[in-house]
Amino acid sequence: MPADKLFYAGFGRRIIAGVIDGIILTLIAGFAAYYLGLTEGWRMLLMMIRHEEVRTMDGILVTTALPGQVATFLLVTCIIIPWLYYAILESSKNQATLGKLAARAVVTDLQGNRITFARASLRHFSKFMSLLIFCSGFFAIIYTRHSQGFHDIIAACLVYYRPEKVE
Repeated sequence: MPADKLFYAGFGRRIIAGVIDGIILTLIAGFAAYYLGLTEGWRMLLMMIRHEEVRTMDGILVTTALPGQVATFLLVTCIIIPWLYYAILESSKNQATLGKLAARAVVTDLQGNRITFARASLRHFSKFMSLLIFCSGFFAIIYTRHSQGFHDIIAACLVYYRPEKVE
């Protein structure tokens, strides 16, 4: 992309991409939980949220603070699946998740090149830093010169908007 034709993806565009990615990740995680047999963990998590007695399907009372089924469910659906989704897709040839593709945004390094899987992983896990202190790391996208959140700065990444070409 020529340097004079670069547009940074703003906060609104990235919110739209995030909502689309959230919906897609929810569907993927739901199917994965079902096919990997993690629904027992989901059921037990709901019991914990409702402050009910947590029991196995056999009716046995679970007394641990975090039952293994719940921990496995959370690990797979909240950590592993989102990490692989973001890291694989953002380091791919398209340089974008499905939500970013829909919003016409791409993730690059500071020179405009495709990022590696390791850098995409760092960027993904750095989003937890952006969540700290009332999501201030995400709101930084509005105020920083290159529309970067804390996770973009930590991973040395930029997110560009690719306008549609009209010929």
